[in-house]
Amino acid sequence: MPRLRKREWIIALIAVLFTLTIGIPTGMALADPGATEAASNSECDDILGTGTPEFMYCSWMAKTPKDALDVVRFWARNDGEKLKEAVPYPGPVLFCKDKTNKGPGMQGCADTDQVLCKYDQSVGKYVCKDTSGNVTNPPDKACLGGEFDCSGDRSGASAAPSANSGRATASALPTPDGTTQNQGEPLAQNPTDPSTAPVDASQAPLVESSTVPDGNEQPAPSASAQEPAPTAPEPTASAAPEPSAAPTASKQPLAAPDDATGKAAATAVKLGMRVWIESELAPAWTAGKDQFDAAVASMAAQANRPGVVGVKFAQDLGYWGFKSATDVRKFVKDASTALRAAMPAGKQLALDVVVPEMGCGVSEPCQAALRTKYPLITRANVEKYVLTGDVDHVNVSSGLFASEYAKYKITPDKALRNQWIGVRARGWDTRVHIGAREVGLAHSGANKLTAAQAEAAAKLRVDLPLQAGVQTVMLWTHRQSWDGATWRLLDQGLATNTMWTALQARKGLGRLSVTFDASDPEKGITQDLTKLAEVFDEIYIHSQ
Repeated sequence: MPRLRKREWIIALIAVLFTLTIGIPTGMALADPGATEAASNSECDDILGTGTPEFMYCSWMAKTPKDALDVVRFWARNDGEKLKEAVPYPGPVLFCKDKTNKGPGMQGCADTDQVLCKYDQSVGKYVCKDTSGNVTNPPDKACLGGEFDCSGDRSGASAAPSANSGRATASALPTPDGTTQNQGEPLAQNPTDPSTAPVDASQAPLVESSTVPDGNEQPAPSASAQEPAPTAPEPTASAAPEPSAAPTASKQPLAAPDDATGKAAATAVKLGMRVWIESELAPAWTAGKDQFDAAVASMAAQANRPGVVGVKFAQDLGYWGFKSATDVRKFVKDASTALRAAMPAGKQLALDVVVPEMGCGVSEPCQAALRTKYPLITRANVEKYVLTGDVDHVNVSSGLFASEYAKYKITPDKALRNQWIGVRARGWDTRVHIGAREVGLAHSGANKLTAAQAEAAAKLRVDLPLQAGVQTVMLWTHRQSWDGATWRLLDQGLATNTMWTALQARKGLGRLSVTFDASDPEKGITQDLTKLAEVFDEIYIHSQ
């Protein structure tokens, strides 16, 4: 084999490090599995527990930059001897052996029916194991091609292959940062500890207590200053209406009004930002057909502006405002149908969700408690709301239940990691565009973070979700009055601060978005948006 020049080696090593860091495990055998499996599985077992699909994903991950650096050093040893000899092989494949399960992906597949197959170079085939780690066979249909080792226990395979028994899902695996910084409630300043992301219950718009849980959780801050957050997590709105026919919208969209929202959208487009229009449709839907149709027409008119990507019509869907899962599902269906009929072709639909139990990881008592307390936003219900084709983009909120997790000794950073591994393991990203909604970087008053604290917070709340496979991170907020204070990312008067500097360093990612209320700018719409464009490539503009 011809020797590579120095420059080619540098490029190759950078490529390997980049692959590991962003979580693409399918390109090459990157390390001796025997040398790393014990440490990796130990951490995965501690957070997720064996016997779960999430554990399968986690056990394949290089979880920290140090892990990635160690792997690069392994391949660079002895003038890259092992790298020269390495050959590519396919990544892992997941099967569901339940013939009646139609997916999508692994959705709805029981743990006992899941099989993970990893390519074994020593035998030249995929070797499959069940969730308990026992060697087993894939579905019979997969055995027909000769690529899988089917010499294991065949008790779980059917006598004849079927159309559904050979369904597999190949998945890119996430590689979240190994940081141990807390992720719980919204961020505030604590300059006494520069090594951690500070949390101060007196300075942040907390959904719940950041210390000992008291059971008096409050929902996340409303996307609108005019829509105060409810005082209890249980749904409080009136029962859903029973329209005699599905809501309809005008086939000829109204002309976009000449208002602050329009000016902000036009300015943002000129600055090269992706623009979404956001508003909350649930109150109008519960009020009745006439109010709902009027609200849909207004949103559609805003979406008709040049350069607008689409509309977001719900925040933390099901967390408040509904009395049954049936109502939530019907609302999403009605809103999707009406908006798609009223908006120009190609415009997208988005909403925000929150799934408390997904932060629990392996803790069954935690899962059971949160499912009971928040029955409308269990994982099973949320999947029925958003994995149906009715919406295109789903932002998953995090950091709202830290005190609940603390009851089960689950740290906020582990809860965050559990959530994003769970989202990927269940294949949500194969159905919709997945984003993160982060409420923890805004502050009231003057920012008091040191540079080290700000960087730690950004690594936790921006880098970790992106490394876990999230495609965009939406930050709350540019400026919003909430709970008697004004919350910002920048300081008053658009003054920069340490957090802004940390976010500017991530501008090149092109994956940061922010919420913006055009009716309440800091200095003016143009000045504010010009400043925001220093960091953000996407903006959600609130429509009154």
